[in-house]
Amino acid sequence: MGCGQRSGVAPAVRGVRRCGQGLGCWQGAGWFAAVSIKGPNMATDVWQGAAGRPFCCRVRQFRAGDTAVLADVFTSAVHGIASRFYSPAQISAWCPETPSSEVFLRKLSDGRAVWVAADDADVPVAFIDMEADGHIDMLFCHPRAAGQGVAGMLYGKLEEAALRQGIRLLYVEASEAARSFFERMGFALDKRCEFERGGVKIHNYRMVKILD
Repeated sequence: MGCGQRSGVAPAVRGVRRCGQGLGCWQGAGWFAAVSIKGPNMATDVWQGAAGRPFCCRVRQFRAGDTAVLADVFTSAVHGIASRFYSPAQISAWCPETPSSEVFLRKLSDGRAVWVAADDADVPVAFIDMEADGHIDMLFCHPRAAGQGVAGMLYGKLEEAALRQGIRLLYVEASEAARSFFERMGFALDKRCEFERGGVKIHNYRMVKILD
């Protein structure tokens, strides 16, 4: 299902998965619906929205009870944000319906690390994950939280955790929506990946970052 070639960025990249592998009906961070980044107030975790409206958001660990909401975040991100970059046919092939809570829970509970950004009512509005080898499989933000700096906050927590665990390479399959975000986070483009989902051609970008 991938582009069929391994990364050629650097020897350290050898062994990473191929584009689009193993991602089920969603395409991981390659399909993350992304954001413009604004600076957080580190004392209060309050972000100023595009219109100057405070947006309270805090990062915490994933809980099993978040699953249904995160499945909705995923679907809303794909249809509400990624649809600006992909055709209706591509969006339909990528996410024809909201994944069941059972399917999403199995995926999020397979040993990967998962962080969620929750609003002031503790309702998740975005989430990110990291697998043991440094692969970022999913980063999705609900449209109501997009442009508030939430994705940057989540990514910062992930990179801190990666460094603590001794992970020195992060990699991701980034969508058109996500590519510029990961570039701002210091990721380098490896290659464009072309593949098909349900007979529909789609593309994303394999990107990598070597941590200091």
